[in-house]
Amino acid sequence: MSGAVKLYEAPGPLGRVRHRVFSIVSAIAVCVLLMAIGRRLETSGQFEADKWAIFLHWGTAKFLFDGLVSTIEAAVCSAVAAFALAVPLALGRLSDRRWVGTLCGVYVEFFRAVPLLLLILFVVIELPALGFDWPALGFLVLAMALHHAAMTAEVVRAGILSLPRGQREAALALGMRPAQAMLYVVLPQALRTMLPALISSILAIVQDTSLGYVIPYDELLHRSQDVSSYAPQSLLQAAFVVTMMYGVVSAALLYLKRQVIKRQGRTVRRKAAIAGGDVSTGVSAERTTHV
Repeated sequence: MSGAVKLYEAPGPLGRVRHRVFSIVSAIAVCVLLMAIGRRLETSGQFEADKWAIFLHWGTAKFLFDGLVSTIEAAVCSAVAAFALAVPLALGRLSDRRWVGTLCGVYVEFFRAVPLLLLILFVVIELPALGFDWPALGFLVLAMALHHAAMTAEVVRAGILSLPRGQREAALALGMRPAQAMLYVVLPQALRTMLPALISSILAIVQDTSLGYVIPYDELLHRSQDVSSYAPQSLLQAAFVVTMMYGVVSAALLYLKRQVIKRQGRTVRRKAAIAGGDVSTGVSAERTTHV
């Protein structure tokens, strides 16, 4: 019996031909669209050398690279703070105490509903009025941590609920307290299972750091606006360069996610093969005994 669960029936010969035709037509349509966009940009003079000249200077490259470093710094700080807050929230939502689950649920639902941009503006306006004289990075990290902790808490909770109940019951049978079973048995396995989803959450955090331009925090998007203000003729070019820089970071995270998924798949297949070998050995030994 195969351990894989098929969510749909594999296409037949006609279905494969139809999918291939759709893929070819879609690829041609995308190429035609890109050619039309390129033609339009060329007609409007967007490929002229003077509009790209500013990006050939070392000072501009370093200026944008420093903005990328600031973006990654904000993303790392926000991801660490969000995860540190998300784990207690997820455990609180799964708590047997109803009031704890209710409070954590209210927090998660509230901060999931509030737009991140409004939350950043609220933090940067209200906290200084209360005497918090923080740098822009602190305000951005606080707002993003509050928002993404609610998102990540649901990922952590789903990862915990996806594990078989037998894991927790086995830990309790060994004499562990419920908190110890969750901390030492259930949570580590859940974290390994939901690692691809956590990488996707980090990718969302990296992209959301672009909202820091409203503070203003000197991140990549804000620095591209500075470049386009200095060279107004290069507005579109600055947006293109910054998009490519964000794309490199996103591609690296997506590559890491694919590698993690492949490694998890190999681990599952290895365990299935070992289990299958044990079953085969047991059946062979039983047959030998009967003979």
